[in-house]
Amino acid sequence: MRTHEDQWLEDIYRNTLPRVAGVIHRMGGHLEMAKDIFQDAVIIYLEKQQQNKLPAGVPAEAYITGIARILAIRKLKQSGPHIPLDNMDSDIGVPADYYAPPPVAKPVLEYVKAAGKRCLQLLHAFYYDHLSIQEIAADFNFKTQHSASVQKYKCLEKVREQIKQSDYAETVS
Repeated sequence: MRTHEDQWLEDIYRNTLPRVAGVIHRMGGHLEMAKDIFQDAVIIYLEKQQQNKLPAGVPAEAYITGIARILAIRKLKQSGPHIPLDNMDSDIGVPADYYAPPPVAKPVLEYVKAAGKRCLQLLHAFYYDHLSIQEIAADFNFKTQHSASVQKYKCLEKVREQIKQSDYAETVS
């Protein structure tokens, strides 16, 4: 003699197992995996039901399908398409021509030369000869130290502008 619980379980299997199998198949699983996961999902559902921890208003089919989906994701993550390192081909890698070669930057001296001979001499005196602004003002015949400092700043700005234009030209071409 069939009980109400037996009929309920039969209905769950008949109506929900095909849905769960479809979900698992779309995720890359197979029928045997779907049956195992479905069994686990039904057991979890029945345990939750016994503990009165089921959300109100959610049909059993939907809850079991949701549990099965979560279990399938976990199982597929664990047994997913992992390739042992021993079986990997040694020639797998990034092709040599995959990345564009990095732009070849001109040496800074080229940019300083492009700023002009006087700038080259002034910056050389300050950075390489370690002359003070007072000495540069005297050597280059500036009226004040401030004039020498302003001229040094203008030379640096010319060099920066040359570099910016060069970088822009390289990125455009």
